Amino acid sequence: MLKVRLDTKEIQLFSIILFIINPVLGLLTISNFLFSNWTVNKHKLINLFIVFLSLFLGFINSTKIPENDLNMYLGHFLLVEEYGFYEYLSVIQKEPLLYIFNFIFFHLLQGSFSLYIITITFISYLLFFQAIRLFFLKIKAPISLLVFGLSLAAFFPQLFSLSAHLIRQFIASSFFLYFAVNKIFYGKSKWWAVFCGVFTHGSSFLLFFLVSFTPLKKFKKNIILNILLITALASYQFIAKILLQLFGELNESVNYILKRASSDTTFDLGVFPTTNYFFITAIVVISFSSIKHIGKKFVKRSAQHTREGIEIDTNSLEKQRLLLENNLFFFFLVMTIFSFFIIANLNQSELSIRLFFYLFFFSPLVIPVFIYRFRAKALLSFLLSVIIIIYFMNRLAFGIWTYASLIDIATNTSFSYFFQSSTSF
Repeated sequence: MLKVRLDTKEIQLFSIILFIINPVLGLLTISNFLFSNWTVNKHKLINLFIVFLSLFLGFINSTKIPENDLNMYLGHFLLVEEYGFYEYLSVIQKEPLLYIFNFIFFHLLQGSFSLYIITITFISYLLFFQAIRLFFLKIKAPISLLVFGLSLAAFFPQLFSLSAHLIRQFIASSFFLYFAVNKIFYGKSKWWAVFCGVFTHGSSFLLFFLVSFTPLKKFKKNIILNILLITALASYQFIAKILLQLFGELNESVNYILKRASSDTTFDLGVFPTTNYFFITAIVVISFSSIKHIGKKFVKRSAQHTREGIEIDTNSLEKQRLLLENNLFFFFLVMTIFSFFIIANLNQSELSIRLFFYLFFFSPLVIPVFIYRFRAKALLSFLLSVIIIIYFMNRLAFGIWTYASLIDIATNTSFSYFFQSSTSF
């Protein structure tokens, strides 16, 4: 088959111009290059694709009519006008990072809530997408698989709806995944991401803790410590009750936290849905059953990418494969133990359902890994990306939240979103 060689910089410039004129057209153009057989630096295009996708999702979120939690965030944002910095934080009385961001950006953006939504959506998705890119880069997966993972992360409706609903939790999840992929697969401790995640939404602390709990990396060698950890997680409420007896009178904050942790709770969404059990089972089974397959593919693709005339160091490749498989096991083990904690504490339905939302962030990594085992993975990635986008469009048009019409989204220019943002709310 004849391969056409194209200039990457020209494609990038052409795509940027198209994105400014029409974001949908810009995304379709760059997607076409990524799925094509044309010779082009697709890794450079992926970075631009990530920026486009993050901005585009911010544009869509900026058209959402504030209801429910988003209406609460709107109120908190507009409240900046009435208070000084310290007074504002004392009035909100929640994890401070997002509200510090609120205060700064309210003044920078002249009080435009829509432009604020574009900004926070862009930042959170940029971190999320970069984590996905780094994961698939490390396992040497084909570009088509990476694009499918990004499409799933962007257009899975249940995940997207959280980005302008449970905003703090969505941002914390993005910080977590970015931290976890860097620490586990690259050995880079991005501790600033821990700080940002925990001080955006405290519920993310457990995930950061599990990734940082080094005995989990060598599970069998540290079996006693790990059994104690799992027992403690399963006995979360019981331990909280004991701590309440011992330290409940220390101060009001400690008493409130321990009382809430030790008590059964209910949630507006009801009991833990049956479908959640199927979801957890599926991602756990797919994850662990894929580790060896990913390792074999890693060796094969590493050998293919070695330049002709250079002898392949099989011992080095074998060590890299074993390290990758161990890191994958650790990453998926964190996900599994976190899932176990959720199921072990179903008496606290509010906690279990809230924490379950974090698991959605693993799916853009796990589901493409399942596709990786098929011969027609490129075709499957393309078809499934199309299907998820169609489903996304359907949910935008007929879901419970109100966004701009599909026609407006398809025809708007980038300027129109920013102009709307400067005049609305």
